[in-house]
Amino acid sequence: MISDFLKSIARCPACDSEKELHAKGEGLRCSDCGGDYAALGAKGYLDLRPPNDSFKELTAYAEEELYHRAGPLRPLFLSARIKMDVMKRMLVPTSEDRVLDIGCGNGRFIYLGGASSKSAVGIDAGAHFSEEALRCVDLARGDIRSLPFAGESFDKAYSLDVLEHLTEEGVVQMLSEARRVLKPGGTLFVYSHVMMSSRLAVFQRSVNRLVLWLDARGILDNGPERERKSDHRNALWSYEQLDRILEKTGFAIDDIRYYNVFFKAFFEDLLLPVVEHNFFRKRAAAAPENRRKDHSDDHDHHASTKPDVGRWAHAPLSVATYLMKLDVALFSRVRTGPFFLLLRAI
Repeated sequence: MISDFLKSIARCPACDSEKELHAKGEGLRCSDCGGDYAALGAKGYLDLRPPNDSFKELTAYAEEELYHRAGPLRPLFLSARIKMDVMKRMLVPTSEDRVLDIGCGNGRFIYLGGASSKSAVGIDAGAHFSEEALRCVDLARGDIRSLPFAGESFDKAYSLDVLEHLTEEGVVQMLSEARRVLKPGGTLFVYSHVMMSSRLAVFQRSVNRLVLWLDARGILDNGPERERKSDHRNALWSYEQLDRILEKTGFAIDDIRYYNVFFKAFFEDLLLPVVEHNFFRKRAAAAPENRRKDHSDDHDHHASTKPDVGRWAHAPLSVATYLMKLDVALFSRVRTGPFFLLLRAI
């Protein structure tokens, strides 16, 4: 949807004008630079991308249909559920908050978690938004390094699995923009990682080696996971570097937890790919209607990253999710690379 609130805070990403965009035909126009932006009412989102030459590097998620999961949104399980639950517990969004999802993907988190907020807005480089999110929450297509929103528009914001896609300069730009659109004292929740690990990570590294061995022998297919991470820049190398960036961009750390994965490595990284590959993907590929004449395009081969398994799978996935929550309950104070970070705008 495109609410009056979204239209009121939409700003020109080309000239950084703080003037409200005005209506022109079916779109919006900046009165300062004359830039035109599509108000895609029929599609349910605003297209507020900056000019093509604004940034040298763009994420592959902006255009690749490879990363778009067709069909209805699925319930959150496993790591996705854990991230959502930790975000809610640390950020504590309320019905009075205006909340921004920075790098919202298909909009599932803002749809599932933002319905209780006064105004929920999601922004992403691509336009692969789910039908449910398009109907219920405000969505915009834009660059998170130049957020097309008025300053101090939001009380709270969050960003899940986004910083690893940016260069160090991009991380600084994104956090600076997040600080600009947050009200003073507003909070930002971030899930990402730095390139270090604790001693507990030896189990995950062992699982990763086993996954590669099984992949080479056709027992599982690790291709979708490789493709998902192919766009990662991993610009954050240490917490000291992160501290310098936060000080530079106007944030202070309110709280931090760490994500040492033991149960996650077993259930999500090892067991789930084995089950998916041997019981669902092979069966789907063998169906006559799904057979392709040409499998030479690797992107086409992995286009459906998660097979539909039916509601019967919800119970075992829920059990695995609760067991995976032990990773946070038991090890969240042990410093490692992946982190849940609550920041306050200063």
